[in-house]
Amino acid sequence: MPGQLQKILFDKTGVPRLQNALDLAAARQKLLTQNVANSETVGYKRKDINFQAELQAAMGSGGHLQMKTTRPGHVGATAQTRSPKVNEDKIPAGQKNGVDIDREMVNVAQNQMEYNVAAKLARQKFDALRTAIRGRT
Repeated sequence: MPGQLQKILFDKTGVPRLQNALDLAAARQKLLTQNVANSETVGYKRKDINFQAELQAAMGSGGHLQMKTTRPGHVGATAQTRSPKVNEDKIPAGQKNGVDIDREMVNVAQNQMEYNVAAKLARQKFDALRTAIRGRT
């Protein structure tokens, strides 16, 4: 019964898609901040995720991004999990590493906006569910 309730309440509302977007944005943010932190590290190769392609792949295949449980009480990952593909850039000739700090800062800001939009949409979905459950408008 809990599985059916989850499908009724969440799957049809678009919440899993928003969860995929949030998970991808969080994973990308981690990579982007590593790029910024290593902008002066000789030999460091820039890493990133193609957010749009990975989001389409996660939604199109019905797969979910791999979740990490850090405490025993956390909800485990679903049976279908996938990790996003991390792209590693080559170091351009004549440069000490592959990081352009200005580009990284723009990417960090853009990624944060995408995360905020997905979080706001998820909150609105949950507010709508709460209203429907309570029966109020």
